[in-house]
Amino acid sequence: MPVRRRRFRLPVLLVVAGLVLLGCSGNGTSAGRAEPDVAAMRVDLRKFARDTLNFEEVRAVVVATSDEILLERYYGTGRDETWDLQSVTKSVVSTLVGIALDEGLITNLEAPLDHLLPRDAGAMSPAVARTTLRQLLTMQGGFPPGLEPTGPSFIGTQDWVRAILRSPAGPRGEEFVYSNGTAHLLAAVVEQASGMSVLDFARSRLFDPLGIDTRPALQSVVTRTEIRDYEDAAFAWPRDPQGVHTGWTGLKLRPRDLVKIGRLVLADGSWDGAQLVSGAWLEQATSTQVEVDGLRQGYGYQWWTDEVGGDAVAEAIGYGGQLLVVVPDRDLVVVTTSEVSLDDMSRQGIQSDLLLAVVEEAVLAHVPG
Repeated sequence: MPVRRRRFRLPVLLVVAGLVLLGCSGNGTSAGRAEPDVAAMRVDLRKFARDTLNFEEVRAVVVATSDEILLERYYGTGRDETWDLQSVTKSVVSTLVGIALDEGLITNLEAPLDHLLPRDAGAMSPAVARTTLRQLLTMQGGFPPGLEPTGPSFIGTQDWVRAILRSPAGPRGEEFVYSNGTAHLLAAVVEQASGMSVLDFARSRLFDPLGIDTRPALQSVVTRTEIRDYEDAAFAWPRDPQGVHTGWTGLKLRPRDLVKIGRLVLADGSWDGAQLVSGAWLEQATSTQVEVDGLRQGYGYQWWTDEVGGDAVAEAIGYGGQLLVVVPDRDLVVVTTSEVSLDDMSRQGIQSDLLLAVVEEAVLAHVPG
């Protein structure tokens, strides 16, 4: 199920106005279409805030088109606060993989793992070595889930990448298994392909061009003793003991930063006149590559896919209520962040399925298709 894209082009003067508004790309507009009913959104959002279990853990809801913020609500915080994106990190890493492919740093989606991670080839069984980049991106690489309550088991080792590579692997390309270890391997792929740290690569190709502030950065391995430093940091992206930034969680960004990433998807990878990532990659990444059972209908390349109100949507979903929802046919981006504490089990956010219902019924219901 591909994510369908309806495109609108702006005159230069309107593009400039859009850039002044939020540093946006100005590649789309809802001109000529019925306006979203923002007043109704506000009413329904207040209702959900009153009636929805654990909504008090929600910290931000931002609704935007490609050229304007429609609605922006913060609860007990402000727009400059950053939040642990949890598994939304996976979708950001996917975008970096696409950039590396665009630049020829990675040859193709069928490249095997021993070619993608040459420094770690000695830790691979023959079956693991043949695992392809496509299988990693679609969570079909045969690696175990790694969703233990205290974190994936590999974080207790001295070399996370090699521990993942040596973990039991099931049949490749046959079954979707949502795996944090698989996502961390993708971060290692970006590092070894680019010859740069994941953060440095992301800054030069994605974050800096989008105007996302990542300096200074906390990048240490987050253990029990560093949790407070991590939570206090304005920007953070932890690393494993070998220096690979976590590929499945841990990236801290502002809600408006996520809006920019959503707008990049709406704009087919173009931003302020520059092609940051190819539209072809984003089309594949945000389209269903494998059917799944459970929360959503399908999975792309580290993006969830579904259909809402007859429109295809792409979703980056993080534990506890971190969401980036892109609805191209409605020229819409919806972002939420919620409170999840690494050190306080009473602050574990809101269930994603509840918050997705809020997005569907309080936001999308009031945006014309």
